[in-house]
Amino acid sequence: MSILHVHNVKVLHVNVACLLQVLLEGLQVLILDEADRMLDMGFEPDIRKVVDQFGMPAKGSRQTLMFSATFPAEIQQLAAEFLQNHIFLTVGVVGGTTSDIQQAVIEVEEYQKREKLQQILSESGQN
Repeated sequence: MSILHVHNVKVLHVNVACLLQVLLEGLQVLILDEADRMLDMGFEPDIRKVVDQFGMPAKGSRQTLMFSATFPAEIQQLAAEFLQNHIFLTVGVVGGTTSDIQQAVIEVEEYQKREKLQQILSESGQN
């Protein structure tokens, strides 16, 4: 396996498989998107390996952003370990749904999807 040395990079956003081949000495921003899904899929050991074993600066020397739709207790614990003086920002109810979103199932023939979407969008501002 060849290792890519990263120097003077402001932001690096790649998947976990790619990160396992990268040396992260100069990383300034770490972004963990869909952190809840990563945990559900068993990637916590891989995330820890990336953070601890590839030369990544300590949490006080890098900016770390974590995004999660649900933010369960496990993610909050992970955030405390990976983030320094973190801010917990929520929109709506954590782990819940909002009453502002309405969901519907609409059956549409395969080649009529674009036309149906345009119809829905054009009608959305008329209510």
